Amino acid sequence: MKKIRNLVFSLVISTLAFLGIFTFSINNIAHAQTVSQTTLKVALFPYIPDSAQDQYQTLLTRIEREFETENPNIDLVLKPLNPDEEGFYDLETLKQWLSNSTNENGYHIVEIDTLLLGDLVKANVAKTWNNPENIQDWYPVGLNAVTINRNIYGIPHLLCGHFIFSRNEEVAKSKSVDQLLTILNSITPDIPNVAGDLTGSWNLPALYLDTWADTYGTKEINSALSPQLNPVVMTSFQKFAKDCQVGENNPCFDKYSDIDTGAEAFINNQVDTFFGYSERLNYILKNSSNQDIQIGSLPLAENSNPILFVDALVLRKDCDDNCQNAANKFAAYLDNPQTQEWILSSKDAGENTTPRYLIPATYSAFKTTSLRQNRYYQILAQVVNNAASYPNSGFPGVRKKLKQLIMEKIK
Repeated sequence: MKKIRNLVFSLVISTLAFLGIFTFSINNIAHAQTVSQTTLKVALFPYIPDSAQDQYQTLLTRIEREFETENPNIDLVLKPLNPDEEGFYDLETLKQWLSNSTNENGYHIVEIDTLLLGDLVKANVAKTWNNPENIQDWYPVGLNAVTINRNIYGIPHLLCGHFIFSRNEEVAKSKSVDQLLTILNSITPDIPNVAGDLTGSWNLPALYLDTWADTYGTKEINSALSPQLNPVVMTSFQKFAKDCQVGENNPCFDKYSDIDTGAEAFINNQVDTFFGYSERLNYILKNSSNQDIQIGSLPLAENSNPILFVDALVLRKDCDDNCQNAANKFAAYLDNPQTQEWILSSKDAGENTTPRYLIPATYSAFKTTSLRQNRYYQILAQVVNNAASYPNSGFPGVRKKLKQLIMEKIK
């Protein structure tokens, strides 16, 4: 009888243990299914140096791996980076990305140039970003660029502006176009002064606005968005554009529209200086035997009042609470100083590589070890401290007319 009781007892214990394991397994499966429910599709701004020369695969893989490790309940899906992609400056494409189903070619987040932000808000495809984290870490130039009617519509990520690249420290420190040209004409009178791109319906009007800011300051920069060109501004801009002249031709109107060609002319000592975005320093240092390059904000008029482009993460209008929560976590990850440091320093390409020289939109990024010890990044930090942003409304609608009028004056 005792053996029977022991057998029954053992069966009961085994059954309870089995049921416990079964229940635990079911709960684990249910939990695992719950954990993987949120998908976040993101289209990051693609116009950055491909430091690893692998079509950004290592960069994207590391971002996804790190983010999903920190956030196992979010499946991050990143759009492949393609610098030949024109959709990021096409309003209709951006509207589709922010409104089409995310099961097709829609995205929860698109990183845009805030030059187009106002048009996206007006089209009712961009959502206000509720309670964004770490606003105190944003430079004012970024905060202003993502704010429309006192509402925040984006998270600033990267900044961009016009810089002069030289081998002469005085050139890099020039604070007016007259001072710049005087120095250039004196140091190597037999070599053309400047190479760079003076074409494009986005680039050329942006340089005009930059000249306007150097003439009148940055507070009323929206006044520059007019089809009536300012004659004082154009006098300075014409002076600068003429300094690209080589004999009877001006290669800044055609040959140097390929930015690599202008940078190569500078690398090969065919011109004194090159003007372009800060990340062009990545290309120059990679391809130049002379590593002693000087950089400074490009002066285009009587003063140097830099204005910067701002790349920011923007949410689709129908982003619900789960989407917003995932988006907040991704924005926090992307602007985390450690993330910024390895991306800006090209760590996806290995330890001993040339930094991308993209400009971060956060104070904390400049305080990381790599950026704090890099002399170029310290110069960029000084520029950002004194910079304003390009207008976030009105530019796309007037850019083509501005380009036409400017070309008529400077050619």
